[in-house]
Amino acid sequence: MKKLIYASIALIVINLFILTENVKIQKNEINDIKINEQKLFNEDNSKLLFLYFEILDNNIKYPDIVFAQALLESGYMTSYIFAENKNLFGMRYPERRKTTAIGENRGFSMYDCWTDSVKDYKLFQEFLFRNKEKSREEYFNFLSRIYAEDSNYVPFVKKIINENEFIINKNYDLYKKYKKSINISDYNEKLCEIIKLKRIV
Repeated sequence: MKKLIYASIALIVINLFILTENVKIQKNEINDIKINEQKLFNEDNSKLLFLYFEILDNNIKYPDIVFAQALLESGYMTSYIFAENKNLFGMRYPERRKTTAIGENRGFSMYDCWTDSVKDYKLFQEFLFRNKEKSREEYFNFLSRIYAEDSNYVPFVKKIINENEFIINKNYDLYKKYKKSINISDYNEKLCEIIKLKRIV
């Protein structure tokens, strides 16, 4: 009988030890996530990272091209259209498709947050690809012939892609892990504030 009691006590102690260790591991994981999250929000390149990750998060076609477009159109997030309208792509208010824009200012779409500008580009692509998908080269041709006013637009886009390979090759899985680990409303608030205007050009 005593052996059975001792065995039961030993089993309880072992289970308590395992439970304690699991709690420690979970706490360490949470702390690691918080540290990494803080580093991500404070990185020198955090603005570019968040922009690119948000483009990926919305399953936008040719994300590297669209990322470069956002930087080119917004003057690396310094233009007055971006400052006033939170418009990354110089989008006009659409007449025929769905939009996340809340209105119009100076002839360009206005958004509550720059992330809505990214979502609107997704809607733009869905409307563009509604009948047929475009290859990467066809997309470049579309940008050159229809989207842009400058004949050097596509060469500029390609140059920006090459200059920002370190951003484009960042680990998206880490971003998704951070996003899941924090309160989504706090995250969205941070995300809307993380990209702030440096100067108006």
